[in-house]
Amino acid sequence: METVIDYLDASAEAFCESVAVADGTQELTFSVLRRMAWGLGNHLLSQGIRGKAVGLYAQRKAEVIAAMLGCAVSGNFYVPLNPDAPDEKIRHILRHAGVSRILGFADGEYDGADEGCSYERLDVAFPVSDERPDIHVTGQDTLYLIYTSGSTGEPKGIRKSHGSVVDFVEAYVRELGFGPEEILGNQTPFCFDASAKDIYLMLRTGSRLEIIPSEKFVFPVTLIEYLNEKQVTFISWVPSALAVVARLRTFRDILPTTLRRVAFVGEVFPIKDLQVWRDALPDIEYINLYGSSELAGVAALYPIPKDAPLPAALPIGKPLGNSRILLMEDGKLVPDRGEMLVASKALADEYLGDPERTAKTFETIDLDGVPTRVLHTGDWARYDEDGNLVFLARSDAQIKYKGYRIELGEIEAAVNALPFIDRACVLYNAGRERITAFVTSREIPDLKLRDLNAALGDRLVDYMLPRKLVLLDDMPLNANGKIDRPLLKTML
Repeated sequence: METVIDYLDASAEAFCESVAVADGTQELTFSVLRRMAWGLGNHLLSQGIRGKAVGLYAQRKAEVIAAMLGCAVSGNFYVPLNPDAPDEKIRHILRHAGVSRILGFADGEYDGADEGCSYERLDVAFPVSDERPDIHVTGQDTLYLIYTSGSTGEPKGIRKSHGSVVDFVEAYVRELGFGPEEILGNQTPFCFDASAKDIYLMLRTGSRLEIIPSEKFVFPVTLIEYLNEKQVTFISWVPSALAVVARLRTFRDILPTTLRRVAFVGEVFPIKDLQVWRDALPDIEYINLYGSSELAGVAALYPIPKDAPLPAALPIGKPLGNSRILLMEDGKLVPDRGEMLVASKALADEYLGDPERTAKTFETIDLDGVPTRVLHTGDWARYDEDGNLVFLARSDAQIKYKGYRIELGEIEAAVNALPFIDRACVLYNAGRERITAFVTSREIPDLKLRDLNAALGDRLVDYMLPRKLVLLDDMPLNANGKIDRPLLKTML
């Protein structure tokens, strides 16, 4: 299969009346999903929209997936817009991506009229059709353009092709053996790239995608009840969502009854929170995934052995079957420790409109005599004794302090491992040459720096100990549930 349109066709034929996606209020079968995609595709083509960026308000609704596919089958590509983002950020995306048409689902959404866009509400009348759009789409065509702020706060557009997504999904299915009996529990908002794993896994395998209402995550008992009601078998969530379930002692009141596998991606899952899940649900398979926005999906994974104790830090694991991971230091490939480079057909195409950043991040190197395109991840790793990659730090989280090279991720992992710490983030103030620990602690709400460092004394050498402690009532999170590090940097 070359495109996600091939996935749609195959599933609509093989699983015609099976539910493809549900959101708590409605269900769409694979046949209906295709008819909606065809209808929107024909509608866009009738208005002369072909090969264009189409803005799509990405509410967590079933119809949004139909709209994504409608863009795809018409030879266009979608640009997910966060309904909660400030209008100015959306304006920047519209200008940068060259969007002239916006598809939405609610009254009062920013319509882009001041940027020359036309706005159309699909919840009022979503077009459907039994006729396939008369257009040919290839694996090289763009599927979607995702915007991510990264560490700078400046939105950057990353272009993904049909072929890159298909390459990842095929490898993902081979590795984990997904089938049509799977029921996927979606947590990630559609304006974030990690959601694509859920969407296109559903489309490839004929499985069912349950979009879990956002309000369920506020009350973990209700969340688990919902998983059980919908008979969810697989979830791939950010660690913060899983950690809340653990920290509120949810499993004392209720356990998942149908869940078979739990994957996590996006940031480090604190070991003590993972241990709560393992203690309560020892027969579930837990999988640590590694990826980035510059990839379609993930490039490596680590299935956690069921009978082994958890290590101090979870390995990244080994490459997915479609990827090769190399280590580089000072411009040379090295065997044991360095920045991770990913070679894969699932790499993104480019940073839109930024050839300098693209050339710096996506380099072509000589690999076994073959020119090979690789992604510089900015993540440093080493190999453990079992041949698994172990994350060390982001390259921008490596510091020189008192003559030592220090990885802030190592300090953060040590702080997170303390039993009285709920959540921690460690940053460095280069101007003041000071390591700062931001923490939340319900157990010790008046925690002092000296007490924190005393507890860390057996885990870290002296020069790695934080020199400032900032106690927070709650750790700030971005819309994807990750720690809002740019916000914390303003507090250094």
